[in-house]
Amino acid sequence: MTSHTAALGGVIPLSADAGKRFDWLMIAAIEWLGVGLYADGWAHVNRLPDSFWTVWHAIFYSGFAAVATVIGGATILRRPLAPSWRAAIPRGYLASVVGAAIFAFGGVFDMGWHLTFGVEVGNDALLSPSHLTLALGGALLASGPLRADLHRRDRSTSLLDRLPMVLSLTAVFSLLTFFTLYADPYSPLHGAKFSSLSDDAVFRDLLGMFVFSALIVGLLLFGLRATTLPRGALPLLLGLNALSMLLMHGHGPLTITASLLGVAVATGVGGEALLAILRPLSTRVLQLRAFATLLPVIFWTLYFVAVFFLRGIGWSFTFLSGAVVLCGVVGLLLSYVAVPPVSQPERV
Repeated sequence: MTSHTAALGGVIPLSADAGKRFDWLMIAAIEWLGVGLYADGWAHVNRLPDSFWTVWHAIFYSGFAAVATVIGGATILRRPLAPSWRAAIPRGYLASVVGAAIFAFGGVFDMGWHLTFGVEVGNDALLSPSHLTLALGGALLASGPLRADLHRRDRSTSLLDRLPMVLSLTAVFSLLTFFTLYADPYSPLHGAKFSSLSDDAVFRDLLGMFVFSALIVGLLLFGLRATTLPRGALPLLLGLNALSMLLMHGHGPLTITASLLGVAVATGVGGEALLAILRPLSTRVLQLRAFATLLPVIFWTLYFVAVFFLRGIGWSFTFLSGAVVLCGVVGLLLSYVAVPPVSQPERV
């Protein structure tokens, strides 16, 4: 039931694979946790009366309890057949166990923070040390099915067969976009974003474009380097994330919500076309760099076309086009981090 690998000073037992049914159980609990997170975000965005003892906090922390129960229960059930507690942890989920401990500490930390400093308002909630602790624990929990899939070295291109992995990757991405709401592209149509011409607003929005572009490209470069993404993964990932973000804002006209959701899904479809045409791999470096450059360009081009027809844009075409190009440059630079250039031997 266990395998072993050599390590410094001896061997470390590796836990056995718990199978894809277990991944599905984890995904169900992770989605519960995610609903609680976005419900709490909805309360903050809409400035509802808040405290530690709220319905949305109850959903959030009960979601954590569900995740901890699934992974803890599996470990306890497997312990009699395993040589150690570590070996009893399902393969790929050791970091999730660590994440559960971090999250539990973060919950106590968060309660103490609220009681001491009150409830955060605005961007304070995104930068609160207790919330960042919860984010770290949540990321480790949410990535469990992804890591289990990587351990299997599954290269199937069937979306249904590898859906837990894709949903796990989506959960991680949605956690990142949640904690970078200041760079959120799905809320500006409800306010004056991209219409204000003051220097502070313009360049704040431009930097937000860079952050969001980096999140998309960085996540997908990781996916491309670590595994084979199944067909249809990109529209699902970007679409579910956009839907979550839009529902969290919850007060936009239906036409705007549908249009921005369409932009996200269309970007995913465009990304799938790029994957099929370019076949980017770490061994096909130029194609990988082209993919990383073009994907954010596709997103922001479609996005600003939608914004223009829905409510207009205050930025000049020159500034706007340059901003889109720079988002492509952000993706290109990230590709050099993911796959550094091959160093050539020095000639004497």
